[in-house]
Amino acid sequence: MAITSGLALLTPAPATSAPQPPKPHRQVYAYVTSLDGHVYVIDTRTNRVLGLGTTAVGGGPEEVEVTPDGARLYVTNAFKYVSAVDIAKKTVTNIPYDKSELSPDILYGEAVAPDGAHVYVAVQNPFHGDKVSVIDTATNQASATIKISRPDQVVISRSGKRLYVSGKSGLTVINTTNNEVIATIGLNEPANGMAVTPDGKRLYLTGDSGAVSVVNLTKRKIVRTIPGVGTGGLAISSHGRRAYVVGVDTKLRQGKLSVINLTNDTVTKTVPLGDIPPSTGSGRYFLPAEVALTPDGTSAYVVGSYGHGTSQGTVFAIDTATDAVTPIAVGAGDTMGVAVGRL
Repeated sequence: MAITSGLALLTPAPATSAPQPPKPHRQVYAYVTSLDGHVYVIDTRTNRVLGLGTTAVGGGPEEVEVTPDGARLYVTNAFKYVSAVDIAKKTVTNIPYDKSELSPDILYGEAVAPDGAHVYVAVQNPFHGDKVSVIDTATNQASATIKISRPDQVVISRSGKRLYVSGKSGLTVINTTNNEVIATIGLNEPANGMAVTPDGKRLYLTGDSGAVSVVNLTKRKIVRTIPGVGTGGLAISSHGRRAYVVGVDTKLRQGKLSVINLTNDTVTKTVPLGDIPPSTGSGRYFLPAEVALTPDGTSAYVVGSYGHGTSQGTVFAIDTATDAVTPIAVGAGDTMGVAVGRL
């Protein structure tokens, strides 16, 4: 099923005092990558999946990002390339990094610049060296390379002037005007997820310990840790007042979504996700991986897996006001990445 924006051309406004017509409404969609090799589209109004196997993007799709205009997706695959997807046309352009099967690039986190001009992708290569590759979205070609050891998570400030990359040396700060490294910030542990506040002053990151580290980007150091929150992805609301973090409650053997009040950096509530008790055998409980928010912050979408060889594509939609959880069946494989955009 093709996705159409529903936008109509507006006739020029008459030269009178009549009010300007409202801007056309653009619908919000959630885009989910599945290990079955597809991107699935969810209508956030109804939480219905629009078609099955909407767009094939290759083997092992993981991270997904939407351009600011909502027109394209950039999907990292486990090896060799990024898939650039024209959402409305459902066409895919694969952007290769290394043509040698003996020397594959392994792709990790990615971030799209706020102006949509570039996509930054963390690439690890045991033979040719690690890097952040800069994709020019006008040509869908890698136009620059930033050398960083073992890059993993990538996030960009709302201004687009600073790129933050977690890696072997800690948190690397990059000036995007010239792609030069300007600072390195020490971390307590490798990052699993990162997000920057809208004002660009703080960065929040998760690690395997389950604590969230708060980095003051002006002082360039960790100023606080929040224990027991989550080990997976995190997202910050557009107004900058709350962060949403996914992880596992090891005592209850259950996935969870934790909400942090960013005014005082305290956890205000935790929303359980998945089966409890496990319904199909020992160890079958949801392991959240990533979370994305709708622009108005009213819904969160969480992807992950059930582990223990249980292939079941599941997305959880959470109403952030009521904490109501809606499970959505998606595809035939584990859900890996999620992003939200308007079209």
